[in-house]
Amino acid sequence: MTLFKQSISDYLTAAPPDQIARATHPGMAHFAGSGPALKTCRDCRFWEHDHDYYSRRSKHHGRIRPARCRKFRQLTNEVGAPIPDDAAACRHFEEADAVPARFASTTTSTRS
Repeated sequence: MTLFKQSISDYLTAAPPDQIARATHPGMAHFAGSGPALKTCRDCRFWEHDHDYYSRRSKHHGRIRPARCRKFRQLTNEVGAPIPDDAAACRHFEEADAVPARFASTTTSTRS
């Protein structure tokens, strides 16, 4: 006779600090989600996007390639790891003058 026993971890949820730590990517200037709500790194002026996209036919379906954070470099004097464009903004977020072209139409249509 086989008994299935569930672990206590099946009933636990992650504590808020754990969720923040898991959402934060190496190379970010501060914790993910500590910036303005609903803003991402691609909207920030410190995100060094060089208009490099994955192929639309690849498994990434045309997403923007990860880019480095200039604010991380200013704070640590080191070059950080690339950060995905959809990472939640950190507390050092500053609105970029222009967002990547692929997202410009969705940004302007939601503001109207």
